[in-house]
Amino acid sequence: MSDLKVRVIPHKRANVAWNLALEEALFLKAKQDLLSGKQVQPIVKLYSFTKPSVVLGYMQKINEVDLDFCDQNKINVTMRTTGGGSVYLERDELQYSLILPLNYSKEVLERINKSICIALQDVGFNPNLAIDNNHPVIRMDGKSFVFDAQRRFKNLLLHHGTTMVQELDHELQANALKATKKEIKDLQKGMFFLRNGQQLKEKQLIKSFEKNLPQGASIFKKDFTNEEIKLAKQLYKNFYKNKEAFSKGKKQFGICYLPSTDYDMEKYAEEDKK
Repeated sequence: MSDLKVRVIPHKRANVAWNLALEEALFLKAKQDLLSGKQVQPIVKLYSFTKPSVVLGYMQKINEVDLDFCDQNKINVTMRTTGGGSVYLERDELQYSLILPLNYSKEVLERINKSICIALQDVGFNPNLAIDNNHPVIRMDGKSFVFDAQRRFKNLLLHHGTTMVQELDHELQANALKATKKEIKDLQKGMFFLRNGQQLKEKQLIKSFEKNLPQGASIFKKDFTNEEIKLAKQLYKNFYKNKEAFSKGKKQFGICYLPSTDYDMEKYAEEDKK
């Protein structure tokens, strides 16, 4: 991964908006370090949600989700900093984030996905790498169960993804995403869920990911700093838990902030380029 030691942030379970605010804070701090000429620390962050959640891609519209249904059924809703469509996730899925001082390439993606395959092999699964749309992806019995996305800034990469552990509730997913049950069932025919394959203890899976995602580099465990938490709180308040920002704000820095916000993103990093 890097000649630098990799910082591993201990796994936490929290609501989706807070977890993504923490991730964004780490990425902005890394951008700030990069722009000021400081060394960027590679980071591995593992986390899970407290409740079922819907996460919109940053180009999605809030009206693609049934907010009333989500509120009534205690499904959390937020938006991520990367593209793609809206997804419904259960609380037991294992989420991961990597912040790396690297340019994106298919080779980097292949190394990351190989490390995930090894992590899964260590807990008894037999995944394999396949090529889909000219990109290396992870499959189990020909089915999808790891989904990822990237955000890039110069030679800095945020790579985050989801490992599907628990089979999704078809009815909740369909209603939350305004889809038909048939559409959801057809989608899930091509998906694999780890707990459908064997008994799986969450702690074992987390430990294996923590061991293998650094790809053989030396690691040290370090929780969030006060500075990171302070920034995450601002992001959480102004964007990640602010549904108004999803629908009325303008896109900046890969995500959407209300023009009226008093939070100055330019203080932390210039706009993403290339």
